[in-house]
Amino acid sequence: MAKFIATIELQEANEANYKTLQVELAKKSFTGIKPFTFKGSDKNIALSKLEFQREGNITIQEVTDAVMRAASKTGKKYSFTIIRNKPAYNNN
Repeated sequence: MAKFIATIELQEANEANYKTLQVELAKKSFTGIKPFTFKGSDKNIALSKLEFQREGNITIQEVTDAVMRAASKTGKKYSFTIIRNKPAYNNN
């Protein structure tokens, strides 16, 4: 079973945009790794990057599509990276 970790950052986003991102990713079975924190009183202060994980019988293309759809629902420009976490095998 594959495990993927996605790191996502929205540009010029506010707290509501990040909450929308979290809700949309949760619909696609992603769980948060790094907690959501909003810093400052300005509505457009950049938030820290959010990290989500997804495990299952899924391809990296399906993960990429899910992240792109969720991020586009915010209406903001976004960037993301996805890594596949491969299990370490002990050959002793």
